[in-house]
Amino acid sequence: MEVGAIAVQDGTAVESVVSQLHVVKDDRETIELSCIDTESVRPLIQVLQDAPLGKKIRIYLRANPGGNVGQLQDLIEALARTNADVEIAVGRFAMSCAAVLWLWYALDPINLENDPNEGRVVSVDPLKPAVLMYHRPRWPEGEYYCFIDDFKNKAIRASVRDQVDMFDDLFYRYLEDQGLQDIHTATYSTSHVTYKHVLQHMLEAYQSNKDCFIPL
Repeated sequence: MEVGAIAVQDGTAVESVVSQLHVVKDDRETIELSCIDTESVRPLIQVLQDAPLGKKIRIYLRANPGGNVGQLQDLIEALARTNADVEIAVGRFAMSCAAVLWLWYALDPINLENDPNEGRVVSVDPLKPAVLMYHRPRWPEGEYYCFIDDFKNKAIRASVRDQVDMFDDLFYRYLEDQGLQDIHTATYSTSHVTYKHVLQHMLEAYQSNKDCFIPL
């Protein structure tokens, strides 16, 4: 794929996974979101737009590999406007854009107190141990991918800067929530070894375009 073609794509590499719907028997309509792409997101946005006040919906991210940042942004906007009562749940793992979606409403829930006169969007803890895999936006080319600084054209880098800033800002907020700013020192040494704080490891891994795993 030519770089120009890559530049018009939003988002992160999508890896193939086998997904089986986990049926939850309660009073919520469960919608499994298997990927953050147009085919999956557009029908969900329609459901959110059409939902009457208080309609109970669960967005279920089961083994979700992520997808397209543009579709993620559209979904976040739709969630901000919906009248529904929405819970976002993870099964097994949520990667990339899917990890951003869950973490977004874990840090910034809408109507956490569940005022019945307003829509509500919250992320909920998984029923079984699960994990988020978080990384900066990346663009695929077969079995290869690049990050923003790999684009040689400054105009292309500028065109995707807002996507990277979106991921960065959320991840840095997560690290602050975990206590990064309160660490007395990033490293300390004994006579035998130098130690580095786990949150400092995560920060440096993320800034080096590595994958960061967040257990739930």
